[in-house]
Amino acid sequence: MSYFSISMKKMLHYRWHNLFCIMGSLVSAFSIVLMWWYIYLEDGEMQQYMTAYVVLSSLISLLYSSRYADCVADKVYKGTFAVDLLRPVSFLRLHFMEAAGETAAEVIVRGIPTGIVLFYFFREQIRKIDVRYALLGAAAVFLAFLFYMMVFTVIGFLAFRFYEIWPFGRLMNDTIRFFSGSFIPIALFPAWMQMPVRLMPFQYLYSFPIELILKGSGYENIGLHFLILCAWDLVMAVVVVLVYRRALLRCVV
Repeated sequence: MSYFSISMKKMLHYRWHNLFCIMGSLVSAFSIVLMWWYIYLEDGEMQQYMTAYVVLSSLISLLYSSRYADCVADKVYKGTFAVDLLRPVSFLRLHFMEAAGETAAEVIVRGIPTGIVLFYFFREQIRKIDVRYALLGAAAVFLAFLFYMMVFTVIGFLAFRFYEIWPFGRLMNDTIRFFSGSFIPIALFPAWMQMPVRLMPFQYLYSFPIELILKGSGYENIGLHFLILCAWDLVMAVVVVLVYRRALLRCVV
């Protein structure tokens, strides 16, 4: 709770920054909705589907931030990583608590106002969502958030090898945005491209939870996809622990 309260105070202190972030999210969402409306000018059903898709994608994107990598890298560059090892709490637990607190604060301060505005203007499209599958989608987003956070934590540990890690973060962000279906649904990809993309874990960050919420009972193999997502989380957890132990060898003499 201490990390959450500190993050909330920090977020509320920068009011203008939060306001412009909210405005940027809304402008981006409305622009993308208008683009899909123009593309499907004569298909009202697809207009409604893509509108709901964009709204959900915009809200989910608030959970994903490269701060998880920057936080680790900053401690490595400043030398505070070694100091954190002296604390009674493990570094990984401390890092995840801090990241979760900042994310929760950002979702409350920025996500709720953004969601209220988007739901108000596009309430007709959102109203059709089944609450039961919305809850399942929220669970999928939570598991995907853990995966995303661990991926960028690993990138943060690259600071032990590289002077700047932002290129790796940028490359990963661009890869995720393209292959996760955050902007263009994977179903609209060329047929030859869909199979390789669906084998990647990135679809579980956007495509899977969004389609699960929108399609509901029409989405096939829901349980299997949850198992695969959990498996990817376990794989990344093992990678994080191995990378963390490698980092310890560089700090402990």
